[in-house]
Amino acid sequence: MTPALSALLRGALRLDRGADHAQREQCLEAIRDCVERFAYALSMMIAGHDAPAGAIDPLLLARMQGALRPFLARGDVMRPDFGAFGDLRVEGALLDAGEPVLAVLEFDDRCVREAADGSLVPARLRRLRLTMRVELDPVTVIDCVVAEVLPRSA
Repeated sequence: MTPALSALLRGALRLDRGADHAQREQCLEAIRDCVERFAYALSMMIAGHDAPAGAIDPLLLARMQGALRPFLARGDVMRPDFGAFGDLRVEGALLDAGEPVLAVLEFDDRCVREAADGSLVPARLRRLRLTMRVELDPVTVIDCVVAEVLPRSA
């Protein structure tokens, strides 16, 4: 390989890496926005309201409504407070729109339950984890598991 061809290929690789980096950053921003919309929609649902239109995949929305139905049927609702900050981790091939990625959001849950009689029942402070599968084209949460983050034993 000639020095000129070698230099040309190195330059092309650098440009590709730069373009890939920019595309990854755009993808991460879109995922972050999607997760934020999803968390907001979840908070609306546990408060007894409808999720904003288009915020949640219709199949996932139906499953979530079914899971919340017994709680809401008692007349109880939550006053959502997921805290001001959360930790978001995204795993997967951001440049492969054909495969979903995993987005994991952890936050401090400070919600208060409002009973049907209007009384407020503070919940114990806990850390929650939303583990979501996110499609990349379009960026949409297609599955979610909510779990409590257990404290690490010493």
